[in-house]
Amino acid sequence: MQLLECDDAHVVLELTHNELIVLNNALKEVCHGIDLPDFSTRLGAQRGEIEALLRQISDVFQAMTKGKDEG
Repeated sequence: MQLLECDDAHVVLELTHNELIVLNNALKEVCHGIDLPDFSTRLGAQRGEIEALLRQISDVFQAMTKGKDEG
């Protein structure tokens, strides 16, 4: 992972394919695999926000996979 840009409101990262897989799988496990008491307090966001982030990451991952399959 490489930090490309950073300010008070945004961070731009460059992730490898494997790093994206790990992030996707970790969020999937947190949202759907394990029961975390005080979910929002521990993760710093509401479940819906994290699930939305997971969907966005999954979409990127699927687009990458589709691009590999087509290319």
